[in-house]
Amino acid sequence: PLLIDEGGMQDRLETDYEADAGLRNSIAEYGQQVPVLVRPHPEREGRFQIVYGRRRVLAVRDLGQTVKALVRDLDDRELILAQGQENTARRDLSFIEKVNFAKQLQDSGYDRKVICDALSVDKTLLSRMLSVAERIPRDIITGIGSAPSVGRDRWLGLAGLMDDTETDAGTLLSIINLSGAQKSDDRFQAGWDYMARIIDRRRTMEKAQLQETQRLYTADGLPLG
Repeated sequence: PLLIDEGGMQDRLETDYEADAGLRNSIAEYGQQVPVLVRPHPEREGRFQIVYGRRRVLAVRDLGQTVKALVRDLDDRELILAQGQENTARRDLSFIEKVNFAKQLQDSGYDRKVICDALSVDKTLLSRMLSVAERIPRDIITGIGSAPSVGRDRWLGLAGLMDDTETDAGTLLSIINLSGAQKSDDRFQAGWDYMARIIDRRRTMEKAQLQETQRLYTADGLPLG
């Protein structure tokens, strides 16, 4: 495992230490049941790049064991397709992690057909996914994390709240960090609640101003219309 370097795109937004410990204990007891996929390193002779199976590589490395791996000659495009299709088959990746993966591919210059093939999605769904990545700064996405219970609509709702409240990324990230929330779902909710309170206060003030205007007009005997 010490001969295996990083490769492809980052698929996870945060580390689940409990799950990693569980995987490590399982491999220690039963052995590595599923091989990882690597390719020969394109720039460093005698070394390899991971395509998928990063958590297994780290677990085996911690245990001081050798790793079972399939070695395939893949170009960059084939690596991305293999990694993306493996991600699609896994149900533990959240919506925003898949969005983050798609955005990395777009930023690396891959066309939409390749991204669609890698994620097994159509162009319409891909456009919706990328719209989330374009409206929400990456710092906010990484600051919140995987948020497994949060889907596309709520992420777009968060973007809408940022626009409506004119909350900049730095301020929102500070609020998220100050919340002290350990779980990513709770960090998302902390940011949402902060901006929702701004909207509520604004509506309360507008309602109070309207009521005061109506009271003054009525007191002066002026028509409210």
